[in-house]
Amino acid sequence: MKKTLLAAALLTGFAGAASAQSSVTLYGVVDIGIQYQNLKFNSNNPFTNKSTGESKTSMTNVGLASGIQNGSRWGLKGVEDLGDGLKANFVYESGITVNTGASTGFTRQATVGLTSTTWGAVDLGRRTSPGTYAFSGIDPFGASFGTAALDSSFGTQFIRYSNMIMYTTPSFNGFTGSVGYSFDAGLAGYASSNNGPVAYGDAPFAYETNNKQRAVSVGLRYANGPLLLGAAYDQINAPASLNLERDKVLAWMLGGTYDFKVVKLHAAYGQQVGGIIEGATTLSSAGFTGGDTNTRGGVLFTPGARTQSWMVGATAPIGAATSVFASVQQMLPGGDYKDGGASNQTIASIGVTYDLSKRTNLYGYYSYANNVLMQDGVKSNTVAVGIRHRF
Repeated sequence: MKKTLLAAALLTGFAGAASAQSSVTLYGVVDIGIQYQNLKFNSNNPFTNKSTGESKTSMTNVGLASGIQNGSRWGLKGVEDLGDGLKANFVYESGITVNTGASTGFTRQATVGLTSTTWGAVDLGRRTSPGTYAFSGIDPFGASFGTAALDSSFGTQFIRYSNMIMYTTPSFNGFTGSVGYSFDAGLAGYASSNNGPVAYGDAPFAYETNNKQRAVSVGLRYANGPLLLGAAYDQINAPASLNLERDKVLAWMLGGTYDFKVVKLHAAYGQQVGGIIEGATTLSSAGFTGGDTNTRGGVLFTPGARTQSWMVGATAPIGAATSVFASVQQMLPGGDYKDGGASNQTIASIGVTYDLSKRTNLYGYYSYANNVLMQDGVKSNTVAVGIRHRF
C-alpha cells in the first residue's frame, strides 16, 4: 500500500491517467557488488588491440559491477479492473547501472495489455519472450551471475523482443502456453563474413516488412508440485536484403527441475541452427564479463552453422536463510562452426546467497569458462560478492 501511494505521488504529472487505475505500484531492484575477472588467451592467438597493434595473452579487471544477481531496475506497473474478470494493465521498467547511475530508459519492459480469467492475457510492446517465461526457474543461477547464467550457452533462455504481440493462456492443471510475434525484434544484428562477424546497419528499403528483423517465439510450461518442465522455440528472420543462403536462425530448448526438498535438480538441452541468438547475458553481449539482464541481446546469422547445448545443476537450501547452487554447461559447435575450428565451450559455476531479510540478501559466486565463445584456449575466471535489495 505504501508503495502504491508513493507511486501515485511520483506520478502527479499523469494524474488524469492514474486516477482511472485500480492500482499503480512502484517497484525495483538495487544490485551491486565487487567483481574480479581474469581472461587468458591462446598464445598462438592472443587478444590484439586493432587500433594500436598491441597483443596480450592475459587481462585482469577488478571493480564494482551492477546487476550481478539481478539486473538493477525500477518500474511502474498498474492494473485497472474492467469487470467480468477482465483487467487492463501496463508495465514501464527501466534498467539502472548502479555504479554510474546511468539508465537504459524503459528498455527492459514497456507494455500495455488485457488479462481475462477465462481466455488469458495479451500484451503489446517490448518484454521478455514466451520462451523466457517458460524457462523461468530452470537455471540454478536465475539467468544471472555473469558467465554462470544458462544464457551463456542457451541464447534464448533470457531474451527480450521489441514490437511484440504476446498471448498467454490461463493455467490448465499446471500447464500454460504463450506465443509471441515481433514485427521488428530490436536485436543487435550481425552476419558472418570471411573476416568474422560484421554488424549490419539499416537495410536498404528498411521500411518494408521483409527487411526487418522479425521474430516468432513459443513457450510451454508445466508446474505442479515438485516438478517443473519448460519448452521453448524461437525463430529470427533475417532482413531479406542480406541475401543469405539461410535467412533465419532457429533455436529450441527443453528443461526441467525436480525438488526433493533437500536438493533441487536442474537440467536442460537445446540446439540453434543457422547461427546464434544472443540473450541478455550471453557472453558476447558485453565482452567476456557476461553483462547483466539489462544488456541488449543480438543475433548472428551464419548459414550452415549449428550449436547444441546442455546443462545440469543443483540447488540446496542450508537452514532458513542460505541457498547454495551450482551448474555445469556446454555449448558444442557443429556444421560450419566445427569445420571452422570452433571448440567446445564449458562453464562450471557455484554460488551462494544469504538472506538478511525478505527483501535484502548477500551473495557470492565463482565461475570458470573454458574456450569462451567457442574460441580455443580462451579462459575466464570470475569471482564476485555483492548485495541485492528489492523494493
